[in-house]
Amino acid sequence: MHLFTRTVRVKNAASMAAAIRFATEICAHVNKTYHVKMRFGIEVFGHTKIYWFLDFDSIDQSLAMNQKMLADNDYQNLLGKGKDLWVEGSMKDRLVRMVP
Repeated sequence: MHLFTRTVRVKNAASMAAAIRFATEICAHVNKTYHVKMRFGIEVFGHTKIYWFLDFDSIDQSLAMNQKMLADNDYQNLLGKGKDLWVEGSMKDRLVRMVP
């Protein structure tokens, strides 16, 4: 089992409500289109960050889904809608192998 996480820092607290709406839209699209259970959360203390989480059975499964998402015009358009919400260069992706 592998856990994919994506974090991105919201520009400021005033943008957090819009960022939460954006994260909700992203999860809805990904879950409906790819039949997965992506979820998200927000950092409570510290920085204004959004976190997305998604479980994969294997690295190959995550790579295959990533390839599909790169070609998914609806997903790419959704990403474009949120481009002004984030601190440039703050996005971090991680894939963690979970130990049973």
